Amino acid sequence: MSMLDPIATGVPMMSGPPSAVIVGASTGGPPALETVLSALPADLPVPVAVCQHMPAGFTAGWAERLNGLCRIRVCEAVNRQAFGPRCVYIAPIGLHMRLKRSERGVTVRLDEDFADSLHVPSIDMLMSSAAEVFGSRALAVELTGLGSDGALGMLAVRRAGGHTIAQAPESCTAPSMPESAIELGAAGEILALDFIGARIRALAMGGS
Repeated sequence: MSMLDPIATGVPMMSGPPSAVIVGASTGGPPALETVLSALPADLPVPVAVCQHMPAGFTAGWAERLNGLCRIRVCEAVNRQAFGPRCVYIAPIGLHMRLKRSERGVTVRLDEDFADSLHVPSIDMLMSSAAEVFGSRALAVELTGLGSDGALGMLAVRRAGGHTIAQAPESCTAPSMPESAIELGAAGEILALDFIGARIRALAMGGS
């Protein structure tokens, strides 16, 4: 377990509990996410949004499987639904997922905006929207995966003063996504996979 000096962005990480958790993963992500999400309690006081790259048509069944494995409720996200605590929202394949604040609170937005996107859904888009909505109260987590999706989104969260965690590359099936975030200076902490769920739980429950 390690923590990086926040000198890369010049912005200190939040000192209080987050208002939302955003998790991105790709290659090797499903088993990694099972490890992370199974460590979260049913009464987690913040919502969790997950963007996992996988083939079309698989997210609904996977979300249902996770819901049976985890104590916290897991569902495939639905357009314009409320983004509330005690639930994990899985981004559907083929749609970008963003978070948006209105007078009625924070909601999930799904759309088919494919412009300049290698991956649909995009981790970068989801994390960047969380930075806009929650600012320093966003917690972004980058797990195993090929490529660099999520690195820029995580950097947006760091620049907003949010808390960021990258999976330690040596514990990844495919290390390039967290490595990209680390190289950008976007990772405030680097943790082995087995520590990440407990870390999210501690931060969300008001720990430091």
